Order: sequence, then C-alpha cells, then structure tokens
Amino acid sequence: MKSVATIGTFDGVHRGHQALIGKVVERAREQGIQSSIVTFEPIPIAVLRPDLFRGRITTPEEKLRLLHESGADHIEVVPFTHELAALDPEAFLDMLIERIGLVELWVGDDFALGRNRAGTIDVITGIGSERGFTTNVFARLPDGGEPMSSTAIRKAVESGNVRKAASMLGRPYRVSGEVIHGAHLGRQIGYPTANFVPPPGMISLADGIYASRVSVPGHLTDQPGMTYLGTRPTVDGVDRQVETNIFDFEGDLYGTWLTVDLIDHVRADQTFDGLEPLIEQLGKDEEAIRGILAAGGA
Repeated sequence: MKSVATIGTFDGVHRGHQALIGKVVERAREQGIQSSIVTFEPIPIAVLRPDLFRGRITTPEEKLRLLHESGADHIEVVPFTHELAALDPEAFLDMLIERIGLVELWVGDDFALGRNRAGTIDVITGIGSERGFTTNVFARLPDGGEPMSSTAIRKAVESGNVRKAASMLGRPYRVSGEVIHGAHLGRQIGYPTANFVPPPGMISLADGIYASRVSVPGHLTDQPGMTYLGTRPTVDGVDRQVETNIFDFEGDLYGTWLTVDLIDHVRADQTFDGLEPLIEQLGKDEEAIRGILAAGGA
C-alpha cells in the first residue's frame, strides 16, 4: 500500500481542511495510489492542555462522517495519548510509513508534530528525504484577510456569529442531540419546542434566539424553525438546553435525534417581566426568522 496523505486534527472539517484534502485526493489519483487522512482522537489540546481547550466544533462522529465524505480513500484515526505526544517526529512518521505506506505528505503552513512540536515542516522534510517521502505545504485559505482556522470558527460560534462560522465551514454550524422532555411550557404559550442538551465537550454557543433549519431522520428534512439556547431566565430555568420551535409542524419527536443548523443569531437572551411580554417578543422573533429563512438566510 502506498499513500498520499495529510495529518491533522480537522475539527470542523472547514473549507481550508476541505481544500487540503482535495489536493491530497487529486495527487493520489494522479499517481494511482491511495489518498489517506490521518487524524487524532481525542483532540490533542483537550488531552495536553484541557484548561485551554474551548470545546469541539464537531463531535467525533460528525467529524469522521465529514472526512469520509471528503473523497479520501482511507481515514486513519490515531488515538491521542500523552505517550503518543512524547514520541519524537521520526518515531511518529515511521509509524505512519508502516501503517499507510506514506510516499507524499501534504500539511498546512502552520503544521508541526511530535514532542514539543519539534517536527516542524523543515524537520519533516528532512526526515522525508531520508525515509523516501516528499513533504508539501498547502497555504491556508484566507477568510476576510485572515487565515481560516478552527480557532477562528470557535471564536465566531462563541460570539453568536454563526454566519461567519458558516462562511468558513462551507455549511451552517450544526448542533444535535436526542430530544428529551422539558417543562412543556412552550406548548402552553403557543410555541412548543423539541429540546435537547448539547453534547459534552462542544464549543459554547452564545445564548439567545437563532434562525434555524431542522432535520430528523424519517420525520423532517430542512424544516424552518426558531431555536433558543440558554437557561430560560424568565421562567426560572437552570439547565442550559437547545430548544427549537419547528414551524408548521405538530408531532411527537421524543427520543429522536434532532439536527439543528443555526443560520443566524437573531437576538441575545433576555429576561421578561412575565409570560405576556415573552410571547409578544417570540411573535416578533418568528416573523423576523421566517423572513430570514425565506430569503435563503441572507
């Protein structure tokens, strides 16, 4: 087996990742050999510096699904441990040569691997010349004058700027989970919601109201909706949940897997003086969101 490969965390599988992977697939096809993606789970910084890790953009399952859809022939998931982090670059690359038959490596222009990030691009290039593989640098795609990165996407999501996150991801930012029973207040006030708790370890979304599109396998596909994220301060809520009112839909979704694509952050969370002002504001939110979604999210 011989491979053209790339190595990375690939959290989010954003447009920059997609372009890099596309180059790997192209080069592998030109040579008639396998294209391989080498990725790590868990995310390295979550293991090495959990105090600095702000959360994932995609769940492990979503990331692997996106990688499999990228067109690459093979996905090599390397379990990331402190022992792996302690390897020197030569040992790590020798492992890859054995596993995937590495003959051509493509990496981003800020890439480094091995203990203390000792495996810089220059070091990797030198190792490759000795081991029989070539190293190529793929320049990061710009976004608004800045290099596109998972870090930039995390910052956008945290601030509620899901439009910017979508421009870098090449798709809407997605949250998903199993629908659970809530307080059932939404039904009482005319806005029934399907609720779930965000998966652990994910990036924290800004609280508030979002224009969204909702899917449930076997039930709904790309249905317009209004999504709330927060602790429901007006009704003394405590637990932080994703609560989605699916427009023009009636039905029982408890126990199903709900996928919510966040299109736009409409407003921040608010505390209202009773339910009547809340209901009035939700009516305004619905009108605004229907307009946003009818315009294609523009």
